[in-house]
Amino acid sequence: MQLSWDHIRTFHAVASHGSLLAASRHLGLTQPTVGRHIDLLEERLGFTLFTRGREGMRLTDKGSDLVATASEMLGTAADFERVASGLEERIEGTIRISANEILGALLLPGLVADFMAEHPMIEIEIEVSNEITNLLQRDADIAVRMFRPTQNDLVARKIIDVPLGLFAHRSYLERHPAPRSVDDLDQHVLLGQDRNPSLINAYNALGMSLTPNSFQFRTDSNIATINAIRAGIGIGPLHVGMAKLWPDLVQVLPDLPVPSLELWLACHADVRHNKRIRLVMDFLAQRMRSPYESFLR
Repeated sequence: MQLSWDHIRTFHAVASHGSLLAASRHLGLTQPTVGRHIDLLEERLGFTLFTRGREGMRLTDKGSDLVATASEMLGTAADFERVASGLEERIEGTIRISANEILGALLLPGLVADFMAEHPMIEIEIEVSNEITNLLQRDADIAVRMFRPTQNDLVARKIIDVPLGLFAHRSYLERHPAPRSVDDLDQHVLLGQDRNPSLINAYNALGMSLTPNSFQFRTDSNIATINAIRAGIGIGPLHVGMAKLWPDLVQVLPDLPVPSLELWLACHADVRHNKRIRLVMDFLAQRMRSPYESFLR
């Protein structure tokens, strides 16, 4: 009996994610199904791939020896799928787009609604995540990223520079006079990230020496940060153009040299000639520049 490709794919997912539950979520399978795949694969091979414990699934020595081969098989399968997808001529099918919280929740739905009205045979899936999607393994067809992609096998297109600024609600500024300099920020309630150090690094680049405890309100959710600013909790970062959606938000220290973010669209090089993917990318590129340019800038 030949080895099952599905079982090998499940083995790789469990090895990568460290537990049956995490692997089941990644694969879209039930946890018992994932466990059964591992049991059947071990039975077929004649040796144990994992040791089970409270800390999850830990690879045995023999299991570790097989991970690299399983990764190569996944890569080959992904290459085959990408090339086959690139040969597709019909303007129909499913496009999976990955974007971070802000763009995926606040910007893309409006764009997708317009696109789907024009192209009813195309189905759209949006993955909203701040994690970096692996386009090489087809976790998504198109990625909307706030940084320049660097992987060699990707085709990337820069769309626009997105200025950032510090904002507060009018109700907060009525209770706390607006800061006149960076030093004045020490006297204010700052909204910051919980575990992600990028915002602290940005503040430090502006001459402030901050730690996580410098933020009285902390979250790694961009949506939660926006809602906290709108609730009048304190001062936090926001896209300058996006702040126009909420007239009660006021930019503080508008002359502060906060670095802009770059907005990019990316797809794998193998699917750049796929008509529906190219159609979606061209549509998003045009609409993110104008009229949605005002939203971002």
